[in-house]
Amino acid sequence: MATSQAPAGVDWAAWLRRWDAQQQLHIPDREARFSAIVDAVKAFAGSSPRILDLGCGPGSLSARVLDRLPSAEIVAIDTDPVLLGIGRGALGGLRNLHFVDADLRGDWTAALPLSPPFDAAVSTTALHWLGLPDLVKLYRTLAALLRPGGVLLDGDRLDFDHDQKTIGDVARAIAPEWPPAPEGAEDYAAWWEAAVAEPAFADAAAERARRGHDHPHENEGHSYEFHRAALLASGFAEVGTLWQRLANRVMVAVR
Repeated sequence: MATSQAPAGVDWAAWLRRWDAQQQLHIPDREARFSAIVDAVKAFAGSSPRILDLGCGPGSLSARVLDRLPSAEIVAIDTDPVLLGIGRGALGGLRNLHFVDADLRGDWTAALPLSPPFDAAVSTTALHWLGLPDLVKLYRTLAALLRPGGVLLDGDRLDFDHDQKTIGDVARAIAPEWPPAPEGAEDYAAWWEAAVAEPAFADAAAERARRGHDHPHENEGHSYEFHRAALLASGFAEVGTLWQRLANRVMVAVR
């Protein structure tokens, strides 16, 4: 379902800045990855694309797309009520941004406020939360929603394949998967502790706990080759890496 209005009396922009700050600590190349995705959206789909933002969180990527491509129209989808509340509150004035509360593991297409086809789907640091069967299902769904020539751009950690263990070990030694925050900085855990304690988020935090989405840690299937094979099998014509620093990549799949 489409999300409701954010509660009043909260500095939503400050919460979004805090979210971006702690994410940047753990993903030092985050802004470079964002830029690569936005550049690619424009190159593949022009200056007025219709976009799906999958696992949008509070809308950080959508905001950067609209900053560069103000004529774009974006449906931003997530199932975390706390992050959606921050996104609605901080970015609700962007008329071309439509936040939707839906689970990518379920029938999320029924909640779309815009009819397909779409020109692009984008995602960052999100699809690794899905188990492998749910990913395959998602890719098949996207193949039906994107126009011919439409693209998926996924920025995430996509590990080296199973026959590249030494390469993967060295890559993690150069840049850890989730670098620790410097002493005194607000990291991911501290941010969530503060968010859950915020009175304005009480209802959303309770609903988040009720939904209880477990992270599939140590899922070795989340390799680049798995994603590539699954996308090709789902009907995408081309799959490749558009930007990369070690295992941090922007994968592109052309419908």
